[in-house]
Amino acid sequence: MTQFLPDILAFFFLMAFIAQRLSVDLRLPDAAYQLITYILLITIGLKGGQAISANASFALVGQSTLIIVMGLFITLVALMFIKVGSKLDKTDSITLAAHYGSVSVGTFAVAVSFLDIQGIYHELTLNLFVALLELPAIILGLYLLSDKKNKLSVKTILAHKSLALILIGMVIGALYGDSAKPMTHDLKPMFSVMLALYLVHMGALAGSKVSDIGPNKVFIISFALVMPLVGASIGLFTAWLIGLSHGGTALLAVLGASASYIAVPAVFEQTHPKANVAQALFASLAISFSFNVIWGIEWYTAAAKYITQL
Repeated sequence: MTQFLPDILAFFFLMAFIAQRLSVDLRLPDAAYQLITYILLITIGLKGGQAISANASFALVGQSTLIIVMGLFITLVALMFIKVGSKLDKTDSITLAAHYGSVSVGTFAVAVSFLDIQGIYHELTLNLFVALLELPAIILGLYLLSDKKNKLSVKTILAHKSLALILIGMVIGALYGDSAKPMTHDLKPMFSVMLALYLVHMGALAGSKVSDIGPNKVFIISFALVMPLVGASIGLFTAWLIGLSHGGTALLAVLGASASYIAVPAVFEQTHPKANVAQALFASLAISFSFNVIWGIEWYTAAAKYITQL
């Protein structure tokens, strides 16, 4: 029976989405959602820092540089598609592109859990890559929209808690190395349950965003379905250049396919209040996140297996 059902974590998301459309609001209280999100972000940051501690080398510097280039390239590709296929103005175009050039920590966490359930190994350095991929799209987007009134600054870039929490976790993980492992190991038995609750909240939130699409329905839906496949392809190619394992390649493809719905909207709402963040959130959360969690992660994992056998 279970072979005909989506991944168990994806099913939590799907059922919450359906419940929301039936007017059953399953969104978590703000405090509970923040707590779960903080745990996800700190855990990913700690693991990224541990990866730095264990693998510090010139090779890691080269890989990290390539990852940053990947984030910038995906942002520019997304912006090109938006300019060619839509009539969005400059601010909304760059805002939407920045969402897709950045990454979804939630999608990554679901993918890690999926690989763990399947028994597929992945490198810890992927946790570092998550943190690195949060920034390039934000910096590029703010730069493209910057003027005398909206100058680019470190304070603006690091304005949102998600970036700060990941960086704090990375610094502590890098400094303490193996000494920090008990913090993530002791959390493991409850991690999947918290992730399920997170997905219930996100499914309900995605269901509530359906009405926020605005007048560009056909383009936004098409873009939100096609861009994850484009981003995943770029991620697969980058993973092949780096020489990652099957699991590492799958996760980098997931990161390429994912779109931000935490850091980017928060930063752009603060720096550019006129930007249509609700439209970008609908695309990244209601469409792309749903697609990635229900189908994409399994597809990218299968594609990664093929790529690593070449």
